[in-house]
Amino acid sequence: MVFGGKRGAAALGGEDRAQRLAPWMRSATRCGIYLLLGVTMAMARVQEGPAPFGMALVAAAGPGAAGASALMGAALGYLVNAGLEQGIRYIAASVLVYTVAYIARDLPVYRGPLFMGAVAAGVMALTGYLGSFSYGAGRGLPLWAQLLLETTLAFGGAYFFREALSGTPGSTEAEELRHNVALMVLSACLLMPPARLTLLDSLSLGRLLALLLVMASAMKGGMLTGAAVGTVLGLAVDIARAGPPFYAMAYSFCGIFSGAFGRHGRFLFTLSFLLADALAAVCGWGAVQAVGVLLECFCASVLFMLLPRCVLEQVGLILQSPSGGGGGAGLRRYVAGQVARLGEAYGDLVRTAREDLTDPANDEDLGRIYDRAADAVCVDCRDRERCWSAGYLDTLAALNDAGQTIRQNGRLREEDLPERFRASCVDLRGFVGAVNGQLRAALHRRMLRERLRESESAAWDGYATIARVLGQVAGELGSTRGPEPLAERRLQRYLRTIELDAETAVYRDATGRLHVTIESGRLAPLTGQEGYLEKLSAVVGTRLCRPEGQEGQARLCLLEAEPLAVAVGIAAMKKQGEQVCGDRGSYFKTDAGVLCVILSDGMGTGDAAARDAERVVSILEKFLKCGTDPAMAMQILNAAMLLRGEEGWGFATVDLMCVDLFSGETCFYKYGAAPSYVKSGRSVRRIRGESLAAGLSPGGGTAPDVVRMRLEPGCTAVIASDGVIAETEDAWIRELMAGDFTDMKGLARTVLREAEKRYGAADDMTAIALRLEERA
Repeated sequence: MVFGGKRGAAALGGEDRAQRLAPWMRSATRCGIYLLLGVTMAMARVQEGPAPFGMALVAAAGPGAAGASALMGAALGYLVNAGLEQGIRYIAASVLVYTVAYIARDLPVYRGPLFMGAVAAGVMALTGYLGSFSYGAGRGLPLWAQLLLETTLAFGGAYFFREALSGTPGSTEAEELRHNVALMVLSACLLMPPARLTLLDSLSLGRLLALLLVMASAMKGGMLTGAAVGTVLGLAVDIARAGPPFYAMAYSFCGIFSGAFGRHGRFLFTLSFLLADALAAVCGWGAVQAVGVLLECFCASVLFMLLPRCVLEQVGLILQSPSGGGGGAGLRRYVAGQVARLGEAYGDLVRTAREDLTDPANDEDLGRIYDRAADAVCVDCRDRERCWSAGYLDTLAALNDAGQTIRQNGRLREEDLPERFRASCVDLRGFVGAVNGQLRAALHRRMLRERLRESESAAWDGYATIARVLGQVAGELGSTRGPEPLAERRLQRYLRTIELDAETAVYRDATGRLHVTIESGRLAPLTGQEGYLEKLSAVVGTRLCRPEGQEGQARLCLLEAEPLAVAVGIAAMKKQGEQVCGDRGSYFKTDAGVLCVILSDGMGTGDAAARDAERVVSILEKFLKCGTDPAMAMQILNAAMLLRGEEGWGFATVDLMCVDLFSGETCFYKYGAAPSYVKSGRSVRRIRGESLAAGLSPGGGTAPDVVRMRLEPGCTAVIASDGVIAETEDAWIRELMAGDFTDMKGLARTVLREAEKRYGAADDMTAIALRLEERA
C-alpha cells in the first residue's frame, strides 16, 4: 500500500532533511556567536593595553566547538587590537587555557565553578612571568601591579562569563542574583570596545548603549539597581578610555536620581535622567567634553523613548527582586469570610429552631387525667350514662371539688371525693386507683420532658457557642494585623548572608504577638550558630523565644518572647483509703502568650472521679490551645456534660486561671470550684464563685463565674480543690500566703500539710501555687 505517492515521499524526505539540519544550524549559530564574542572581548583595552577578557571567554566556553570558535575569535581580536608583538602572548595564553580545558573535561574538578577561573589566572600569571613585560611599559603601572591586575581580571572574567553564558539563572534566589550580576559584568565588558569608537568626535556607540542600559535598569529596577548598573557600566567606559572616573560618577548619579521617578511614566523619568546628566556634566566640565556628554545623553533619551514596551518588560523581569505577593493575605481573608458565614449559619439555625419550638400539650390537666381514668374504669360500667351523660354536671362538680386536694397531696383518696359521688359510684376504689395511676404517669412524663428540655437546651446552647467560636476565628483571620513585610525582608537578607535559602513568614496574630516561621531543607547553618535566637531577635527587632515541644528539622517556629514569666508548683494528696486522687491539675502556655492553669475535682473519689476530672482537663486544654475564648470553652464543656447519658460521666468542678504574660491581665473562671487566693503586695484577696459544677449548671449556655484583675511581678496565687479550703475558715491560708515564698512547689506542699492538720485526709486535696516574675 502506497501513501501519498511521490509528492508525499518528497515531503517526508524534506522534513527529514530539515530535522537533520536543525541541530547543525543551532550548533553553527552558537559557534558564530562565540566567534563574535571572542573578537569583541579581545578588542577590549585596559590602561591603554590589551585586556585578558578574550582569554577569559575561551576559559568560560570550554573545550567543545564553542570553545574552539571563541579561541579563533580571540586570536583574531588580539592580532587586530595589539599586533603580533603584544598579541602573541594573549594568543598563547588562550591556547594554553583551551588545552587545559580539553584535557580536564572529564575530571570532576572541571565542573567546579572556580576551576577554569583559577586556570585562567594561573596561565595569565605564568605567561606574564615568562614574558619580557615590555608590553607593560606604556600603561604607567609597575610590573607587579600590572601582573596582579591582569591575573585578577582573568579570574573574574572566566568566572562571571561562564555563569552568564550558562543560560540557567538557577533554582534559588541566590543563584538567580549571581546570574544577573554575571550578565551585568558580561555586558560591561562587551561595551568596552565600542566605547572607544566615536562618531563626529562626540558620539560613542558603546556609551550610547551603556546609557540605554542604565536608563532601562533605573526605570524598572529602582534607585539602587540603577546606581549599581550605572557604576559598573561607567567604570567599564572609564577603563576603556583610560581617563578619570567621570562616567562611573555620572551614570551612578543618573541612576539614583532618575530611579525615584521610575513609576511616574517614561516621559518624566527621561526628563529627570537628562537633568541628572546635565548636573554631572557641569560638575565634571574639565574632565570630559561636556557638550559631547550632553549630546550622547540626548540621543540615548530619544532612543529610550522609542524602545518597545516589551524590551523594558524583559529588563524588568531580570532586574526586579522577588517579593512576597498578596496570595497568603487573600487566602486568609477568603477563609475568614467562609468561617464567618459558617458561624452566621449556625446562629440562624439556633434562632430558627428555638423560635419553632412549641410547648407540648398540657396532658397534666386534671380534666385529661379524669378522662383517662374514666376510659379505663367507667367505659364498661352499667351506670356510665347516668354519671357521664344525664348527671355529667354533678360528676364534674364532684371531681372539681377534689382537685385542690389532689394538687396539694399529689394523689387522690376516697374521702377526698364528695359523699354524693362516693354513694353513687359503683367501682369507687377502681376509679380512685385509675386516677392515681394517671397522676403517677403524668409525673413521669413531666420528669422526662424536663430532662429532654434540659438536654435540648444544652444541645442548642452548644450550637450557639460553636457559632460564637467560629465568629472569633473569623475575626482573627480577618484581623487588620498580619504580615510584617519590613521584618520579613530583614530576615530574608540575614538568611542570605549566612547562605541559607529558606521560605519565611513574619506576622502578628489577632492579639498582636509576633510569629516567625523559617522553613528550609537545611536549618543547621542557622540553628548551629551560638546565640542564634539573639541574632534573629536583633534582625526582626523583637525578642524571640522557641516554644516548648517543637519538633522537626525543616521548620523553625519562633514567637515573640513574653516580658513576664511564671513559676508554678503542684502538690496533691489522695483521700485516705483510696488508691488514686480524684483531682487533676494542669498548666500550659498558649500561642498567644497566655498561661492557663486548670484544676478539676471529679464527682466523688477514686478512679471514677479521676476519670471525670481527667476528661474535663483534657477537653478544656484542647479548646484553649487552639485559641478558643476561655468562657466559651467552659460553656462548651458544661453543655457536653449536660448531654451525657445515664451511664456516662458525671459532673466535676472546674477552676481555670488565665494569665496574659504580656500585660499581666488575669481572669479566674469557676464552675463550682473552691475559692482561690491572690497575694498582691501585703494584701491577700479571696476569689470565689456562685455557679454550680460543670454538668449541674441549668442550661448548657450558663456562663461560669468570671473575676478579672491585673497582676504585677511578685504576685502569688493559690488554687485549691474543695478538700483543702473550708468555705468559712480561711484565715490560716491568708496568714500562710502573707509570708515570703519563692519556691512554689514548697508553698503548694505547705498548704496541703496545713489542710491535713486541720481537716484530715477526708477528701482528695490538690493545691497549685504560682508566682509572677519578670522574664530574665
